[in-house]
Amino acid sequence: MRKLFIAAAVLPLLAFPGLAPADTSLGLRGGTLGGGAELSYALSQRAAVRLNADGYTRKQTSTRDSIDYDMKLKLQTASLLGDWFPFANNFRISAGAMFNGNKFALNGKPSGPGYTINGTFYPAAQVGSFDAAVDFNKAAPYFGIGYGRPINHGLSLIFDLGVMSQGSAKSKIDVTCGSAASAPQCAQLKSDAQAEQSKLDDSLHSFKYYPVISLGLPYTF
Repeated sequence: MRKLFIAAAVLPLLAFPGLAPADTSLGLRGGTLGGGAELSYALSQRAAVRLNADGYTRKQTSTRDSIDYDMKLKLQTASLLGDWFPFANNFRISAGAMFNGNKFALNGKPSGPGYTINGTFYPAAQVGSFDAAVDFNKAAPYFGIGYGRPINHGLSLIFDLGVMSQGSAKSKIDVTCGSAASAPQCAQLKSDAQAEQSKLDDSLHSFKYYPVISLGLPYTF
């Protein structure tokens, strides 16, 4: 994680030096990471550094591997990025590191009269609770392109298009047995829950690379 932040800080220093005044901008932005704020500082016409913080929370019902879930999605990221402006205009190439607090919390509920877990049907009375949590690597590298820089003064438009590599999803399923479950049934339920956890990880494989698209309106001082 420390190496990623060092790389983000050093990147602008490798750009060609410019004579433009160093300006600071502060703005709001929104996109696939949720809504948040951005602080940017121009080192020259060709280099800048940025700090971003974004967040979003959403609740919905989702079905994964024949199990219905009440799902709570929480997006929470913070990033330190270095921007390089190869043409000394608004086009930028960005790289850096992100703190990734993205995660899901899932509460399984019966589908009809019970649960189908790893292909085995369990009446609702045999399952006390069925909960799952999914999270990702906390340190995530970022690379992208964009538009906008804190040169001159006043309002401007910023845009980012990139990808955050957050790693494979890591899930954890916690299941408790209901009062109607016998000891052998309870043991089988826990075994099926472990197998279901592996299936859940596989079904979330597409989230390994998270697309970052954002649009913002900063004010440069």
